[in-house]
Amino acid sequence: MRLNRATRSLTRLLALALGATALVAAPAAASAAAPAPVGQQADASTTWTPVPGAPEAPSGPGTVVYGGDLHLFALGDNGDIRVNRYTLTTSAWSGWTTVPGTAGAESAPAAAVYGGDLHLFTRGADSRIRTNRYSVTTSAWSGWTTISGAVARSAPAATVYGGDLHLFTRGADDTIRTNRYSLATAAWSGWSTVPGTAGADTTPAAAVYGGYLHLFTRGADDRIRTNRYSDLASEWSGWSSIPGAVAKSSPAATVYGGELHLFTRGTENTIRTNRYTGSAWTGWTGFPGPAGVRGAPAATVYGGEIHLFARGAQYGVYEHLIGL
Repeated sequence: MRLNRATRSLTRLLALALGATALVAAPAAASAAAPAPVGQQADASTTWTPVPGAPEAPSGPGTVVYGGDLHLFALGDNGDIRVNRYTLTTSAWSGWTTVPGTAGAESAPAAAVYGGDLHLFTRGADSRIRTNRYSVTTSAWSGWTTISGAVARSAPAATVYGGDLHLFTRGADDTIRTNRYSLATAAWSGWSTVPGTAGADTTPAAAVYGGYLHLFTRGADDRIRTNRYSDLASEWSGWSSIPGAVAKSSPAATVYGGELHLFTRGTENTIRTNRYTGSAWTGWTGFPGPAGVRGAPAATVYGGEIHLFARGAQYGVYEHLIGL
């Protein structure tokens, strides 16, 4: 039986009161136990719900969980970044607002939670990465600044691993460039290139799973490429391709139910998904996307479910829940 959203939210809140553990996830990484059976997949009756309001997003969305709420971001008009928040306590969206300041954004946003703050990133008009920081304690944004160096050829991706905030973007010659921010020094390490032949054709995605930082991008052959970084060994495993599935967008990754879930836009208005169990990929499966799906999906875990977002017709943002 499928329950409506309000009933599901009330059920989850009651479970939390009885001692169940809720998931809190970064835009590309999450960890916790899920109430749904591991490996549950969306079926042909996949339901996509429009996120209320009209952001008229010319890019794919970005999402992260912070301060007990799910934060959703999208590129808006005139180079600004739009934000909307969903909370389980009210089972409602706050409504779209503009992140203050001059973002000068030209790409999809990315977000991660680090050091108690929400860190927001986008590519600016000068092809440099722009960043802003939100504090739930002060309910204020720090203001937009530019991370020096590195000409970015794509939107950024961000995740937290080994005590540092890791930032990625596509660089020249189809490489992936990376930078790290450390609370200990309150500074960026400087841009460097992820070793090996990435053959990157899109924005990267990153997630932390099984003690490793997993990095993804779409290659020139429209297959998803992956690399893995070990903080203990301070080295990358090397680039390889995940077999199957022609990808029509950048990937999105999140961790749920003990597995690493990967999403990308497929052919014929579909979303393609694959799962990594720690030793092998389960294989690509597909389900219908929202009408007119375009751009890359975004995923995070909140309230015991995967919240998957995609841009659809009329530049609206749509949501699908996995784990019912």
